[in-house]
Amino acid sequence: MAKFKTNDGVALDYHIYGEGQPIVLIAGYSGNQATWSSQIKALVSAGMQVITYDRRNHGESASVAYGMRISRHGQDLAELISFLHLNQPILLGHSMGASTIWAYISLYGDDNLRAVITEDQVPKMLRDSNWPFGLLDADISTLVTVAKQLPQTKLIQVDIPIDIKRQIGKNYRPFDFVYNEPLLIDSIVQDWRDVVRREYVPHLFVAGDKSPLWSAEHAQLSAELTQYGESYVIADVGHMPHIEGANEFNQIVLKFIDQV
Repeated sequence: MAKFKTNDGVALDYHIYGEGQPIVLIAGYSGNQATWSSQIKALVSAGMQVITYDRRNHGESASVAYGMRISRHGQDLAELISFLHLNQPILLGHSMGASTIWAYISLYGDDNLRAVITEDQVPKMLRDSNWPFGLLDADISTLVTVAKQLPQTKLIQVDIPIDIKRQIGKNYRPFDFVYNEPLLIDSIVQDWRDVVRREYVPHLFVAGDKSPLWSAEHAQLSAELTQYGESYVIADVGHMPHIEGANEFNQIVLKFIDQV
């Protein structure tokens, strides 16, 4: 266990495994580092240095009443990359972890990145006449209702293997959904499509075929926003392909990395 402090005084917990090409794994809303337990060994075995961390107000990191906006989470990621002197890391983000990556790129660009992988996350979470993928079909008029509904939504479609369930359970930390709702709302209203269009690194968009949050078609449509994008849909899994279909997820991630 290691900690570093952001420039606004928040202690963030992180772990480093292995050596080689750095890859930073960023969990989603309410998640923590333990959710990547099925990826760490596979990535390290492939010769990579795996960095996991808990975003502010998540897991073992400090909880504070400020910085509840996705842009601040993007800055936290930038400060972690700088603190660890990471050169050309690959960023892999699930759900809000993906939005954290887009916030980082919006602020700092992608010059110091080798590649990006985003998992079951759309760059715009409210549907309108020009974008069909809303969070639980939300548009601006149902924003608050959906934000309150999300914590009660079953996100997975496949039973989690017992070893993964034990690992996640062992590292479980309570998450206050009501307290952190401002972060969720701030994330929902963002539109990162202009950021995606200006990306200059390879980007793999992964979707869960049976995600309850949106149609898996979002992966292909999002990939088409950038000339460096590609997409992959994992069949019969929900919002957490890296847990529900860990072996397939690891294979397609490693294949993508081999090509970048």
